[in-house]
Amino acid sequence: MALLGFVSLCSNMATAAEHAEADASATAAVPADAGQRFIAVLLPLNSKAFKPAVSQLKAGVLAAEKAYGDGNQPPVRMFDSGEKDEDVLKQYNKAVNEGAAAVIGPLTRSAVNYLADNASFPVPVVALNSFDEQTLRRPNLYSFSLSVEQEAAALAHRLSREGVTKPAVLVATGTLNARMEGGFAAAWQDDAGSAPLLIEVGDSVASYAAVKAKLAEQGVDAIFLAANGRQARKLRPYLGTDWPIYASSQINSGNLASTALVDLTGIRYLEMPWLANADDPLYAVFVRTRTNSADLERLFALGVDAWRVAVALAEPDGHVAVDGLSGVLTVGSGGVIQRDMDFKTLTLPGKTSDPSADPGTH
Repeated sequence: MALLGFVSLCSNMATAAEHAEADASATAAVPADAGQRFIAVLLPLNSKAFKPAVSQLKAGVLAAEKAYGDGNQPPVRMFDSGEKDEDVLKQYNKAVNEGAAAVIGPLTRSAVNYLADNASFPVPVVALNSFDEQTLRRPNLYSFSLSVEQEAAALAHRLSREGVTKPAVLVATGTLNARMEGGFAAAWQDDAGSAPLLIEVGDSVASYAAVKAKLAEQGVDAIFLAANGRQARKLRPYLGTDWPIYASSQINSGNLASTALVDLTGIRYLEMPWLANADDPLYAVFVRTRTNSADLERLFALGVDAWRVAVALAEPDGHVAVDGLSGVLTVGSGGVIQRDMDFKTLTLPGKTSDPSADPGTH
């Protein structure tokens, strides 16, 4: 998601001495006595660029401590990581040396990779971004994020279990959409042993009109839209009702107008319970402020669940099985926190989807 993207702000003027100091401090992290322990939250608290994301994540962590804490968990302490990877490492080591039982953060992928390369991990670290091919996987380092690749992969696995045999992936323009396509395709290859049909979709009416004919020629039995809500709204009317259509949560940008829902009606998509079941009485423990941005609301849920995951990992058995706001959470391979989410169907206000048409909920 855009709020979690990062362009390194490290200056080319950084001296070799500064780097040597950071490298030397990397081995300094040693957990303090248990009586002094706390949950450290490592975020760029004073960053203007990350202010919307940080505000929601911080609010979620503190709300979780208030709602779920009973005094037996380590208290939360905030650490301003700044925006330079070297400063993130220094603040991380400071947190561990002062008694962190677990760490939530850092936020950016480059900072996660920098920690993985340079830090030691005597306590669990719940990074708030996804791993990539450059990330050095380390014991006690976990990834907990709103990864679109992870969502797309989960959807591919689910369609395979539901009996879909020949899905088509319609990829709209954009980097995020390409990442969705990659996540779906890799998971489908693992399950089915073959690649899904890939159709790239441009931004013109002519491109939309040609898609349906391609789908019919190939004999597909389901469609995955690797597209955002705006793009899907333009494309969806050209697809008709011959195939079930699926999407990631990117289809739901928040408070969709009735005119948008007319175009998107019938699309089935994965959504976190916090938004899929917003009226659940279990959520009454939170002071909820609805916004026009589903992304911001998802970040609040991520903050809530990050606290619950960190607390669970800090326990002696370190077992994670959390029925959270962002999904049912477990630890997958490579330290990636998996989110099993709900299936929803976009419908017009006042309408309800046919339960028999949905593959089910988590």
